[in-house]
Amino acid sequence: REMEKRNKYCFGLGTVGRDMFYTLESMFLMTYLTEVRHLDDAMLAAVGGLLTVLRILDAFNDPITGILIDNTRSRWGKFKPWIVSGAIVACVCQLLLFAQLPLTGTAYVVLFGICYVLWDISFGVNDIAYWSLLPALSTDQAQREKMGAFARICANIGMYIIVVGVIPITSAIGEAVGSKQKAWFILAIGVCAMMLLFQL
Repeated sequence: REMEKRNKYCFGLGTVGRDMFYTLESMFLMTYLTEVRHLDDAMLAAVGGLLTVLRILDAFNDPITGILIDNTRSRWGKFKPWIVSGAIVACVCQLLLFAQLPLTGTAYVVLFGICYVLWDISFGVNDIAYWSLLPALSTDQAQREKMGAFARICANIGMYIIVVGVIPITSAIGEAVGSKQKAWFILAIGVCAMMLLFQL
């Protein structure tokens, strides 16, 4: 009983950082590209087309990831290695997506595409492994439902922190450091740190 209680809180709290991390990319990456990085129309069109293609490829990526996770045998189980490796690679890619890279034109679009593909795959690996872990935490269906519900509440808290905080936080940091781009990169560092901390 004590173990199930611990699992409930640890599993649930792990989603706070994950959803902060996911929300920054899914809801605010385009804001960063258009209003902070100021990509021109041609670059935005190329990036937009790239994102559309990658969303289609996602349909094939997720089943393959599920098969890989399901067939994993390690001393840490089948889920934890993918949760950890997915979180670390996704964080590195997210930092590159929000970094002040001295690139423009095709070079920037190519690097953006590589980083985004790796981000998408690695976060997908983390996400599928994380939620697949839930049935292994308890044999009691009622307990699993409580764990899942608590995790969803925690995930929403993480999402709302970013939705409500991103503009005032980046504005305050931007004034302090004198650069909007630096402010967003600093925020990305903080969010990645929260992702890894809560995943632990």
